[in-house]
Amino acid sequence: MEDLEVTKADFARYFPSTPSALCIKECARLSSLRKQTLSGPLLDVGCGDGVFASIAFQGLEAWGIDINEHETKLAEKSGAYHRVITGDATKHELPEAYFETCVANCSLEHVPRLDLALGSIKKALKPGGVFITYVPNQDWAESLLSYRALASLNKGLAKRLQRSIDEFFRHEHLYDRQGWHDYVERAGFKVLKVEPVLSNATTVAFELMLLPSLLGLANKKLTRRWTNFPALREKLTTPAYQIVEGALSMGDRKPTAEFLVVAQRP
Repeated sequence: MEDLEVTKADFARYFPSTPSALCIKECARLSSLRKQTLSGPLLDVGCGDGVFASIAFQGLEAWGIDINEHETKLAEKSGAYHRVITGDATKHELPEAYFETCVANCSLEHVPRLDLALGSIKKALKPGGVFITYVPNQDWAESLLSYRALASLNKGLAKRLQRSIDEFFRHEHLYDRQGWHDYVERAGFKVLKVEPVLSNATTVAFELMLLPSLLGLANKKLTRRWTNFPALREKLTTPAYQIVEGALSMGDRKPTAEFLVVAQRP
């Protein structure tokens, strides 16, 4: 039986409080991260609300840092962290040579001064400590159904759509496999691997679920929460997962959406 990128168990943890499009991406990253070895103390850069950590870092001394104060308040309430810091990873003084592992779950591509963030992470890791990050492939949007349809008519318009999507998601850094390798290496890390993760199927499903999920984005801007009725959404988990399974079946399993970068502080 093939490993599922998006399992029902993970989806059930996410869906009550998170829009389905985001659920798909986060669940797929969880499946990938379980194949890595994590040791504590662990630093989670761009920790968000703590849902990911509550699933991925159980049993570890985990610290979270995020620039968004509302998100860190939610992270504190989640109970997933030993300590939560509200601060900018490029500026905040983290404990030096303290962490065995650092995980940045699709957060660093949004940081304008990525070089400073990587420098801070390297300094916070113990010598030999492991840095794990998920970052977008610069061509991830080319797997979107809308991009492919538009590209069949006019490649220039499709590229314009791609740029607009990346601007919407505030992607400050987009590189290919070698580009991410070189960027992390220049920060002083020993790069152990850069491998493609998250399939075409997750990109297609993400797109198909994006329109209803935009209501969650609007709700978050108004109420600071993705959803207001988690108990109701919990009851809808099974039919929602069935819809997501159908959406996933419309794409193939070739990993193209993101890169998993694993590096080590010398």
